[in-house]
Amino acid sequence: MAKGGKTVRTVIRSVSRAIVAMALVATILAIPAASGVEADQAGAGAKEVRSGTVQVRLHDAPLLDQDGRKVRFATDALGERIVVVDTFFTSCGLICPILSAVFADLQDLLGSHLDREVRLVSITVDPLTDIPPRLKKYADQWEARPGWRFLTGEKKEVDHVLAGLGLYSADFTEHPPAFLVGDVREGTWTRFYGFATPEQLMGKVRELLEKRKAKT
Repeated sequence: MAKGGKTVRTVIRSVSRAIVAMALVATILAIPAASGVEADQAGAGAKEVRSGTVQVRLHDAPLLDQDGRKVRFATDALGERIVVVDTFFTSCGLICPILSAVFADLQDLLGSHLDREVRLVSITVDPLTDIPPRLKKYADQWEARPGWRFLTGEKKEVDHVLAGLGLYSADFTEHPPAFLVGDVREGTWTRFYGFATPEQLMGKVRELLEKRKAKT
């Protein structure tokens, strides 16, 4: 616990929101908020969030979760749930904490839907470094609950999964800020480009839940 009763996640979430705000201001004023590719992507993501329907391929590759358990990506990690997917790496200093802060808030909004009907899936883009113990520490930092899974594995398998999702980057440090929201059972997918808010993602999840309910 942090001072004043705040959890580590709460503190980091506040910092991440501040980074988004600074990136947006920097974009508007044309003043760099940070250096390198991450700063450019943060500025672009904070400036505009776009979404669109996409086609993906779900490769049922063997991966590992944050507890070191062997899982098949499509069969075990996703199942036939509604899922929200992002990418990250644990040593990332700017983009990834913002994406993870969004997921931390989203899991709160999901309530009882989390894990039962909806799953959050974070896939590392740096599997050579992000072995399960590192993922476990990262997940604990964000107070991830059952239903939010962190995945790694052999690089070729992780890259294969990411390529199928349209989230692969040859240089993992240049991975874009993006979220995928989809209904695995129906095969419908939407990609959000930029730093979508938890509320925006929850809106799409609710839409998919309602469509499922209408068919029962």
